[in-house]
Amino acid sequence: MDLKKLSLGERILGAAGILLLIDLLFLPWHHLSVGIQGISIITVNRSGVSSPHAFLGLLAVLVTAALVAHVVVSEFTKLQLPTLSVSWGQADLIGAAAVAALLLLKLVLKTDYLGFGAWLGLILAGVLLYGAILRLRETQPTPGSQETSIS
Repeated sequence: MDLKKLSLGERILGAAGILLLIDLLFLPWHHLSVGIQGISIITVNRSGVSSPHAFLGLLAVLVTAALVAHVVVSEFTKLQLPTLSVSWGQADLIGAAAVAALLLLKLVLKTDYLGFGAWLGLILAGVLLYGAILRLRETQPTPGSQETSIS
């Protein structure tokens, strides 16, 4: 697996996607600690795919996994991807925007007892969106690069 084959947008998209998957699945998005005089008796941590609003976190995981899988499949295999009604760069951007919107909605709907995973997840969603914007710019043809044929 030669990572030098990847463009900057694909590297950012892939790395941010993998880190976001780890964040959503394992880091605490909601943290509650109950104790007496500084001594914690009960500590509860909820990941990004746990309640509250687990469905939004699960959808974000699925879309993020699809974005990472697209980068891996398109660059490291010889499989021919199907044609879409939009370009693959646009599809990546739509997916990254959906992930950012889902995570922002998950955060806005329940703002109590937020853990560091929630804040890190929002930052990673922003980086994922930035990588998708770069990927879209890389896949779009430049205006002067198309040859015109004269009949």
